[in-house]
Amino acid sequence: MSILDRYIVRRFGFTLLFAVVSFVFIFIFVDMVGNLAKFIDKEVPNLIILKFYGLYVPYIVTLVLPIAVLLACMFSLGQMARYNELVAIRSNGIALTRILRPLFAVGFLTSVMALYFGEGIAPIANQQKSAIEIEYLDPFARRTGTSVQNVYYQDGLDRRIFIGRYDGKRKIAHRVTIQSYHANTITERLDARSMEWQDSLWVLNKGFRRSFDNGGEMATSFEKLVEKGLDFTPDQLLENQAKPEDMSYQQLRGFVKEVARNGGDPRKWQVDLQFKLSTPFASFILLLCGAPLASNKNRSGAILGLVMSLGIYLLYFGTTRLLKTLGEVGTVEPVVAGWTTNGVFLAAGMFLLILNVRR
Repeated sequence: MSILDRYIVRRFGFTLLFAVVSFVFIFIFVDMVGNLAKFIDKEVPNLIILKFYGLYVPYIVTLVLPIAVLLACMFSLGQMARYNELVAIRSNGIALTRILRPLFAVGFLTSVMALYFGEGIAPIANQQKSAIEIEYLDPFARRTGTSVQNVYYQDGLDRRIFIGRYDGKRKIAHRVTIQSYHANTITERLDARSMEWQDSLWVLNKGFRRSFDNGGEMATSFEKLVEKGLDFTPDQLLENQAKPEDMSYQQLRGFVKEVARNGGDPRKWQVDLQFKLSTPFASFILLLCGAPLASNKNRSGAILGLVMSLGIYLLYFGTTRLLKTLGEVGTVEPVVAGWTTNGVFLAAGMFLLILNVRR
């Protein structure tokens, strides 16, 4: 890496770090305003509060990274354009694409890291944060009369429950699949037509128990099975419905398959599945759109950079939300909903870059 590359990356990296840290503190402060009174009323230990907000950080980072990258690009390049640094560099015969190359490399690397971060860290942190909310804050209403569809419940790390439809009033689950795991390998599977809550125990009706060992499978049928190992309650089924942010891509894909197998409508989750992959690359794409604009001296300046950054991000976010809604209602295919915004903004960024290079 040349001296020029290190200089550009250092300025961009410092601004990016400042933006991410600022957003994290803002999000935490706003959340504390709403929840701190609840923590105090329920006498939650200070260490639990610190853990709660520590677990909140990974989700915030994945959420704000695209706008933070865009702001860092607009401010760092904008300052270089404003003080004629870009003019001086280009006067030495260095093309704009060469100047921006380290930024694009860092932006792409940031997107790849965001993908890994969103798969390996954020879902686990979100699950633990949700557990603290349930234990200490209990923000959910007891919807005992609610009927819900496509319920997913992860009972610890070794068991997953899929339910086609749950009748909260009668406490009966229909089209039930319970999978047990050991070291990420499925060891047992229960499939039942229904599951009822009776005398503080779950009773499964008309199904099969399948055991998997050494590549083989053994299946036995049952008319009624009392499964004492299921220690979750009907309230927990309603409170802990599947959230895409609490699942990795592989978990969400498995959930989509189970929803379809149980006769449910997996369309909403199929859209979320596409966004699991497309959203991390928003950082690189927004940087590609912002860099050509920020490198123009006539568009430099802190206020103008902030306004343009917010405008680009709001346009990107608004288009994304519109397509996601259209995907969930079935107007467009999930793949189209998940990737169209990235494709359009990628093309726009390339166009702006070519336009600036020719000037």
